[in-house]
Parts: sequence; structure tokens; C-alpha cells
Amino acid sequence: MAGKSRKVSFYLLVLEKKEPIQGSRHKRFVPLKNDEIEEHFRSIYDNKMQSLSNGNKAISVNFSSGTDIVEVLDYTNHCAFVKIGQQNPSNTVALRDQETLETEEVPMAENQLLELFTYCLIDFETGIISYISISGAPRVSTIRTLFDHYFLHTESIVTKLAAIMQDDIISKLASKKTISKLEVEVAVPSDQILSELGVNPNSYDALQNVRTRTATYEVVGHRNKSIFENQSGFMELIGDIKSTLGENLLKLRANAKDENEQSQSYDLLQYSFTKTVNLERENIETIGANEFKEILETVYAENKNELLRYCHY
Repeated sequence: MAGKSRKVSFYLLVLEKKEPIQGSRHKRFVPLKNDEIEEHFRSIYDNKMQSLSNGNKAISVNFSSGTDIVEVLDYTNHCAFVKIGQQNPSNTVALRDQETLETEEVPMAENQLLELFTYCLIDFETGIISYISISGAPRVSTIRTLFDHYFLHTESIVTKLAAIMQDDIISKLASKKTISKLEVEVAVPSDQILSELGVNPNSYDALQNVRTRTATYEVVGHRNKSIFENQSGFMELIGDIKSTLGENLLKLRANAKDENEQSQSYDLLQYSFTKTVNLERENIETIGANEFKEILETVYAENKNELLRYCHY
């Protein structure tokens, strides 16, 4: 039987500290070094996480829409292997024997909930996060929220996750004479669906059977005019969009052309650096944490040098 495949995505973990500019009322964001990022993670690991009976450590990460659990399964040699779990209150599940077709209930105590989960590998020496996509599991942005929870207000540190892109497509587009259009689509939290339109949040409860919640922004220039004054403006904006929105960024397109060229639309997310891995079995529920760790370590090691070439921040 052919095994199932899953996508591994790669992100750059960036922490920026807001600092005053001497002799000015303005402030600037200064990126932390990788060893400083690890120091902040270790602070959470040592002082905030709860020790489990299996020797691991875990912590709750609260969102407006629920709670995720970050569990550190291994933390050695500047690398953390992390399990990200999302509570699933559904009780409409059962265990079914594939031969007899008999079912039995999943035993649950009153203080227990079912959990959907996936894994990621954080290399603090490079700042690269390798994340394996599993249907229904929580997003890697939970890691960003974890850092923000402890350092955003106490130390004025902003956490960003930038999707790593290949082929240096940003530089290629920046060199075009005219960039006439930029389109951004982003996933919107359930408590902010129509907030930018001034709709009362209490009205959100009237919505039913909602499949997706997205917001689309289009910036269109005048005919044959570029919406950017120079290359650096385009590159800085794209970098900020990637790092700020992270995996909530659903669409990122730009229309660009050179002299005597027809304008073309470029789907920038197609250039995200991802790798497909074969899990070598149909029932991925039987794959243990150690196997997922080996999968992530292997695919990261095989692509590390290339990933570092595309890490621009």
C-alpha cells in the first residue's frame, strides 16, 4: 500500500525589539541575534512551562478562538522538537477495527479533551523552523503567539515568522521597471471578521455555516505607472507582509513588467520553499513522535544550506 505524503514548510523565526532613536521621539525595531532568541525561548522553557510525567514540558497558548498546547519533546544542541496540539471538543469519534468493523468509544475523563496535533523542529542556531502540515492540526503561528504572550508587552519584542521563498523571486520582480498591482489575501480571526468595516462584533454571532474567513486587499497603480518609487520599497513591503502575516497569508500576487513587455501576474507564494515527504504508510496515526522527529531532521539537514541562501531579513 502506498504511503501518504505531507508537506514540510520552512519559516524564519525573527524577534525584534522596539528601541528609542537617540535625539528623536521615534523608535526603531532592532532584530535579536539567534542566541538571544534562544535565551528568550529558554526563559519560557525553564520558568513558564509545566513539567509532565513523561519528562517533557508543556504550556498553554491562549487565542480568542481557543487554546493550543506547545509541548517540547526534546531540547538539545540548540534544537527544539515541538509538538503543537489543538483542543478538539468533538465527542463524535470512535475507534473502529478495520477487520471486524466493530467500534468502541474513546475513553475520556471529565477534564480531558481530544487533541489534534503536529510537529515542528526549531534550529536556534539558524532561526529556521521546519513544520510538517497535517490536516486539521494547529498552525505554526502558535509559536509566534507563544513568544508574543511573554515578551510583546513586557520587553517590547515583536515576533515574526517569515515564509522562506526560493529563486529570489522578490529581487527579480524588484528589478522590473513597473510594478502596477499588489494583491494580498489573509485569513481573518473569527472575532475580527468584519471589524475593519466598522461592524459591531456582537453581530458576528448572526453568521452561520462559515467555511472561510478572509480579507483581500488590492493596490492598483495608474496606467503604466509603478506603485513603488524604488526597488527597496517593494522588497521591504513584501518582507514585512511575509513576516507579519506568516502562514495567515493566503495569497500574495504582484503584476510587473519591463520596458516593451506585457504585464504579468506573479503568484509569489508558489515560490515558498517546501518539500514533500513520503510517510511510507497509509495510516499516519501509527507514526510515533520519534519517527516524525527523524523525518523533520532529515529533510532539514538535506536542505539546510539551500535554505540559508534564501534567508533574507
